[in-house]
Amino acid sequence: MAGAAALGAAIVLSGVYNVAASVEHIPITDRLLKLVLRRSVDTHSAGIEVPELDDPGLARLGARHFAAGCEPCHAGPGLRQSPVAAAMYPAPPPLDGRVAGWEAKELFWIVRHGFKFTGMPQWPGAGRDDEVWPVVAFLRRLPGMSSGEYAELTGREGAQTVAAGCALCHGDGDAGQAPVADPAPALQGQNQAYLLRVLAEYASGTRQSGMMEAIAAGLLPAERERLARDFAAMPPPAAGDAAQRDPGAVERGATIAAKGVARQNVPPCLACHSGRKSPQFPRLEGLSAGYIGNQLRLFRDGVRGGTPYGSIMAPIAGRLTDRQIEDAAAYFSSRVGPGIAADADEAAR
Repeated sequence: MAGAAALGAAIVLSGVYNVAASVEHIPITDRLLKLVLRRSVDTHSAGIEVPELDDPGLARLGARHFAAGCEPCHAGPGLRQSPVAAAMYPAPPPLDGRVAGWEAKELFWIVRHGFKFTGMPQWPGAGRDDEVWPVVAFLRRLPGMSSGEYAELTGREGAQTVAAGCALCHGDGDAGQAPVADPAPALQGQNQAYLLRVLAEYASGTRQSGMMEAIAAGLLPAERERLARDFAAMPPPAAGDAAQRDPGAVERGATIAAKGVARQNVPPCLACHSGRKSPQFPRLEGLSAGYIGNQLRLFRDGVRGGTPYGSIMAPIAGRLTDRQIEDAAAYFSSRVGPGIAADADEAAR
């Protein structure tokens, strides 16, 4: 044992082992590393609960992030891998032939945490596990995908401008295009000052999002100004499908919005979000219930709250129950347009 330890120390300290990317590992090292990787993923992903991933919109959102964040290294169906990525060691593999060997929970763990000693990073948005699942939904559909299917899912053929690229996920009010899935909020008709502030927060990393931080950081200040102005000028989103709403939840949510919950020290939502207050507060009407509910849970769970405005919402959300969150989300998703303030005033009487 002592002899083996001495030999290992000699190899390490002598520098004889070549760590250059131009030289492959010796076979036993390669096999050992792959075994360690596989067993590590199996072990650490064991307790992950997989949500419902069959929503086509979820896969589309994941595809659009994959095209921006993953394709530069892994390529995609019908695309040639970058020579720079191919020269890495280990080289990022084309995934269409690899992901079938991993379960959904394992894919989540890999995308969320990345791998040491490779070019595979962890997910950039701290705490934003909710953003990883759309990518997993896309990866599950990747094996056997044609180049045409990939182009259609990513929507890249129609995105020739920065605004069109944003609309691929967030929708386009001028074209009557809704957001691709709940995790991407509708931006049309939103307060311009709020949109500009949020882009700055994403760019600085003070608001977490593995999808948005890199996009916002790559925008020039003038581009942020133009995007905020253009989306604010669009018609506001339509209310969600009434047939899918629980009237009781909408009614309870209207009470929370207009009167708050005094016994829990929760102020009325419309004290800030009525459209009559500071334009730094977002308009909530017409946003999807899934998006509003998820953001409230992120505030409640301490994921959001690192910005001045986030620190206002975090303690309020922390006092809400799960049902109250769902009720408030149901109410705001049922409303559309500037008439919400008058409706709320009437409800408060």
